[in-house]
Amino acid sequence: MVFISVDKNKCTGCGSCVEACRNRVLVVENGLCRAVRVENCKRCMSCVSMCDFDAIKVFV
Repeated sequence: MVFISVDKNKCTGCGSCVEACRNRVLVVENGLCRAVRVENCKRCMSCVSMCDFDAIKVFV
């Protein structure tokens, strides 16, 4: 099982992580990133590497 954590104190809602995710796991809502389809996560870590603010962590 995959767990995706978004640090709300670091996330700016820029959407880089959403664009990086090919599996449409993430969305930006109310100015913050949120994981909505965790079951689609393939653990590629694209979202983590694209986040300039170190706001996303993926735990497997």
